[in-house]
Parts: sequence; structure tokens; C-alpha cells
Amino acid sequence: MRKLSYLDAIREGIQQSMQKDDSVFVYGEGIEIASGPFGVPLNLEKEFGSKRIFDVPLSEASMTGLGIGAAINNLRPIMIHFRLDFTLLTLDQVFNAASKIHYMFGGKLKCPIVIRATVGQGWGQGPNHSQAFHSIYSHFPGMKVVLPSSPYDAKGLMIASVFDNNPVLFLEHKSLYNSVGLVPKKFYKVKIGNANVLETGNDLSLLGFSSMLPLMKKVSRELKKKKINCDVIDLRSSYPLDKITILNSVKKTGKLVVFDIDWSFCGVSAEVSAFVSEKIGSKLKSNIIRITPPHVSHPVSYALEKYFYPNENDVLKKIYKIL
Repeated sequence: MRKLSYLDAIREGIQQSMQKDDSVFVYGEGIEIASGPFGVPLNLEKEFGSKRIFDVPLSEASMTGLGIGAAINNLRPIMIHFRLDFTLLTLDQVFNAASKIHYMFGGKLKCPIVIRATVGQGWGQGPNHSQAFHSIYSHFPGMKVVLPSSPYDAKGLMIASVFDNNPVLFLEHKSLYNSVGLVPKKFYKVKIGNANVLETGNDLSLLGFSSMLPLMKKVSRELKKKKINCDVIDLRSSYPLDKITILNSVKKTGKLVVFDIDWSFCGVSAEVSAFVSEKIGSKLKSNIIRITPPHVSHPVSYALEKYFYPNENDVLKKIYKIL
């Protein structure tokens, strides 16, 4: 174990995947040698050569088609997008081809492509560069969607995504890039669809992923001061969901707070709430709380972002009402 940043952990996961399997290659749009988001270099061209890590034109649909074609011909591409927002230009390729190929061809074809994209606030990105609509990808059968919250999970989930035989959307939150944590040097996978129980308690279940984990931990610390102990659970992926861990926690506590970086309307928080209500609604001791941004477009200014994104005080006020 040694400390790595979130970005360096992703880079190491890619590097070790490429060392493990010659069929893995990386390409990125309009960035020097697929350097990675926001100019943070992968520095892998010297090791792997320009045939396995390279730049491509800014043509989202055609470049996604390139990756899908490579994937069904037994390669394992990693496509780097700057932002999730621009993957909207690829949805026909992803949803009508990549996610369905295995099913339509009776299991004879697989499509192991990783689509790497960023989400999140900051830097005045505004409504076209800050959206987190992973719920759309989670809606389609055949897709997997992972949202790591820590450097350890970022590396392990990247490797797991590369060697999964399904198309995987790998979402990185900008606010986590400089976070640091303990990461093993070895090659390892974090199983997609397995939640991580970070803290245990009997009073309240806090569920979320990605950049919501720092907020959840802050809330848990404040509640502990009042002798209120929480299950703090990192779901790690929006699809598949670890339904067993979710139900076991809520059965125990009877109270649920779901955190999501996406809007609440038709979002993952709505799906989790509906699932819990259908399965164990009679065991709930209070209404389910959802912590999400409001259902309006993302603001550009830092001043407005303070009101748009959930904060610790607002979350605690909502929780105190059900306690």
C-alpha cells in the first residue's frame, strides 16, 4: 500500500490492464496522445507505443463506433471523453449497438468497451459541461455504470471495467481528482455491483456514490456527536445495484437517505427509493429522503453553485426532521 491520487490510481489501473493484456488500447478525443481529462498526462506512449494509445478526431459517434467495432473483434478499447455531456452524441451507437450486441447475437459476440468520462461542478463549467446523467445509461440493459469515490476503488473498478465483457461507463467526478488514498501496487479488481460498507450504525442508512461520499462522511460525523450512528454505504455503481446490501441496511435502521449527483426526477435516487419501498416499505420508520441537486440546469457562477449543490447543513436539517 502507498498513497496515490484519484487520477494516478486510474492511470495505474489502465497501465496494468495494458500490461496484462495486449488487446487493451486507449484512445482519446482531441487530446495529445489520449493524455486523459484536462491535460493530465497518462505518459504511457513510450511504454506501449502509438498503436495502443493515440489521439483521434473530435467526432464522438464515429469514434465510439470505432471502439465498438474493435470490441466485437476481441479487442478491449478504453475511449476517453472529456465530459459526459458530449457522450449524448453517441447514444445510438451505445444503446442500439454496444449494449444489445451480446443479446442480439445469442451470446456469440461480446462488446467489452470502456467509456471514460467526467462529471461534476467547478471551474464555471455551466449547464453543458457539468451534468451527471448516469441514470440514462443505467436504464439500458447490457450497460454497466461505475462511479468510484476513492483512489482504491478508482483503480480496482477501472481494471474490473476493462476486463468485463459488457460495455461499461466509467464516471469520474472532477472534485475527486486531487483526493489521495491508499492503493495497492498489485493488479486487483473491485467487483462491479458490490457496495462498500464504510461505517455501520443502527439509526440511519446513508447510501450514495462518487463525490457524495465526502458529504455523507461529514454528515455521519456530525450525527455521531448527537449519538446517532449511521450505515455509510458506497454503492460504487448505479447499475448493477447491490440490492442485498441496501435491503439489509434499511431493514436494520428503518430510515433511508439516498444521495445522488444527478437530479432526483427519474434518477437513480428515485429507483433506489422505489425499490426499497416495494420490497420492505412496511419496515420503514419514516419517509425516505433524497439528497440531489434541484431539477434545474447547472449554473455557471461559483456563487450560484453554492445554492445548487447539496451542502452539509441542508442535509442535516432534513435528517433531523425524520429523527
